[in-house]
Amino acid sequence: MNIFTENNISLLVNPNTKGVIVYLPFANYAEIVDSEDVFYLESALKNEGKDYPKLNNILKNITKNEPHFYKTPRTIDGMRSLMLLPNNKCNFHCSYCYSAKGRTNGEISPNILKAGLTYFLNPQRAKDERLSISVLGGGEPLLSWELLKPALEYAFAMNEKRTKDCPISLVTNGSICSDEIISFCVDNNISLSVSFDILPDVQNKQRGHWERVSANINRFAEAGMDVALNTVISNENVTRMTEMIEHLHVHNPLVKKVSFKTLIANNYFYDLASRCNYYESFILNFFEAKKIADDYGIWLTCSYMNTCMTLTDRYCHGNFVITSEGDISSCHTVGSKHDELYDKFIFGHIDEKTGKVAIDNEKLATILSCDVYRNPSCEDCPARWHCAGGCYADHFHLNEEEHEAYCESMRLFLANYLTYKYKL
Repeated sequence: MNIFTENNISLLVNPNTKGVIVYLPFANYAEIVDSEDVFYLESALKNEGKDYPKLNNILKNITKNEPHFYKTPRTIDGMRSLMLLPNNKCNFHCSYCYSAKGRTNGEISPNILKAGLTYFLNPQRAKDERLSISVLGGGEPLLSWELLKPALEYAFAMNEKRTKDCPISLVTNGSICSDEIISFCVDNNISLSVSFDILPDVQNKQRGHWERVSANINRFAEAGMDVALNTVISNENVTRMTEMIEHLHVHNPLVKKVSFKTLIANNYFYDLASRCNYYESFILNFFEAKKIADDYGIWLTCSYMNTCMTLTDRYCHGNFVITSEGDISSCHTVGSKHDELYDKFIFGHIDEKTGKVAIDNEKLATILSCDVYRNPSCEDCPARWHCAGGCYADHFHLNEEEHEAYCESMRLFLANYLTYKYKL
């Protein structure tokens, strides 16, 4: 595919759509043209030849196509998202778990948890900024409920000193549910994300406990909680996405938010061809499921789609992640000294006795410099301002061929997303 990078104009091909998609990301504009029109478009952009009325809409929108994107923060003071990993213990044994190798069954100390919240919510650091807090794993966070509850109460009290709300979300495997947890979450407007593979046979094979988790999801939703599902898509269910939405509509009808998560890990694919086949199958089946979800009023998304909806200079905006061991990580998937990328992502530590927060600003700057400008191959990519160079952690896990396979899948998804968004 040809790309006019000097004008931030991209050409993409959707195998399921006739013609070529002309995409102007900064003008929020896309249009399909015939293949033969591409030559005339290129000539017009170079001020060669005559006017081409067929291309007038595209040419008019070029004037609106000036770069404007979210510039991610480069320092600790710019971080707006806190992720808490309260423990490294879990009551499930999921087949695709990214954190199982680093599991220690440890739990964060109350002093470290309080010190981290104090640092993050300090009004002098970010008084007028919208912050957010997510509680996730590591392990299953609700196994540490007696620790979490007073910590979240402290966070609410701290946030009263600031000018903007700080929404809190909780990620769980859905196995633990009590009246106390429900009441606390409802009273404090805490949203819930449940890791759930939806179909009974898939859930029971990959995670277990379908009946219990499905019942708890309904219990949370019926209490008025904002419940979303985070569903891992493996080879077991990549061709069953529409079935999953149909099943959800019947068995968990109050759930209206679902995120399908792709698998990237090397150990999941036995060769490059299996990786590429998985990506292509995911994209094809996702958009088929998206049509069904739209009909049912279900917001279906995935990491690809979240990426396509944003214009930014870095894939990950940088997170302030407090691990169960008191370390500060920039990635929620790196939360233990046993993790392979521990040395690359840990940039600070909280002293349990003193509560002092120590930050390695030089190391953090290195992490946050991983952006769209770092990789020459990004220069001519239509997804440049969406993908923005991709996940920093994935760069360490994927070789050049594997990374290019992912990049190609990102471009394919973008072409399908534009077709969906602009009804091309």
